[in-house]
Amino acid sequence: MNRKVIALLLGGFSLLLLATFFYGLFYASDPQSIPSALIGKEAKNFTLTTFEGQTIELKQFRGKPVVLNFWASWCVACKAEAHIMEAAHQKYTPRGAVFIGIAFNDKREDSLAFIRRYGKTYLLGPDNEVGDISLNYGITAAPETFFIDEQGIIVHKVLGAVTPEVIRDFLEERLP
Repeated sequence: MNRKVIALLLGGFSLLLLATFFYGLFYASDPQSIPSALIGKEAKNFTLTTFEGQTIELKQFRGKPVVLNFWASWCVACKAEAHIMEAAHQKYTPRGAVFIGIAFNDKREDSLAFIRRYGKTYLLGPDNEVGDISLNYGITAAPETFFIDEQGIIVHKVLGAVTPEVIRDFLEERLP
């Protein structure tokens, strides 16, 4: 190859690399904006034994909107959202919403201490030893929150701490 062809190829490659960098810097830098492949699909059913010993199945809440939150005691963002989730539970559960929190990759004692410290009172339980629930939902970090409509369809997902506005926007249009 002659030098002009090599220079053109290197120049084109450099422009492509630069364009990718700027796209990532300005348009794809918010991990919460990355869409989930689960949006629009039926939420995978699971059985969970809560920390209080109650056994629940996701499918038993069909007909109600569900906020499904994966959290951990070691997670800094989970500490920031703990009061948000609890306040939303207190406000919306009496109106028919369901809040489920699944401790992800956490020690039982640490989870229980976190629950006590932050006054969490909704349905809370650990994933099983294998982590089947987390695996089925593709959890990669904590917190991750799924919003499941009355038909059992995942309509939204938040990676990172959820805000009161996101919870409100999901539930206000679905509850009386």
